[in-house]
Amino acid sequence: MLATLAGDLTISDTTAKKLLADLPADLDPERRAVVESACRLVGKVNYFWGGKSLVMGWDSRWGQLTKVWADGNSTTDTYRPYGLDCSGFVDWVFYNVTDGEYVIGHGGGVHMQHTYCTPISWNEAQPGDLVFYPDDEHVGIVGGRDESGNMLIIHCAFSQNNVVITGLEGLTSIGHPLYYGE
Repeated sequence: MLATLAGDLTISDTTAKKLLADLPADLDPERRAVVESACRLVGKVNYFWGGKSLVMGWDSRWGQLTKVWADGNSTTDTYRPYGLDCSGFVDWVFYNVTDGEYVIGHGGGVHMQHTYCTPISWNEAQPGDLVFYPDDEHVGIVGGRDESGNMLIIHCAFSQNNVVITGLEGLTSIGHPLYYGE
């Protein structure tokens, strides 16, 4: 099954399709593009500690058995299918949306991504904003809201070894990326 998904950036995940269908009609096109780009990787790219990609479209390294070189994780020095970490996922999304012109946080990881955001309240959240764990240990992209009004987050999660859509579990702050210039 993984072989058939390799290289396919079609949005195929049912949850991702619903999330996109439920976006507000008047959503800023830049924000819509960020959410759509993020949804292209849902269920398709493994979590890889230290995994980054500034490749337009599908990165041919994804899924290739690779030694985890970045320090600080239980997977360091093991071999795993190459993929993205949480900040690598966010970088890939913004890089692809801008045709390679912009990397939020300039590739410096979650903390740097957070510094390129203006803090906002949860009530001000819009699709395309970024959410963070305490101490900038994780980042995700606001995708929208479910039918009950709960926020949905698109992120590359170590706990699920993939790009997924979940609720706000553990995420404690939110920022408006300077990229939007609003």
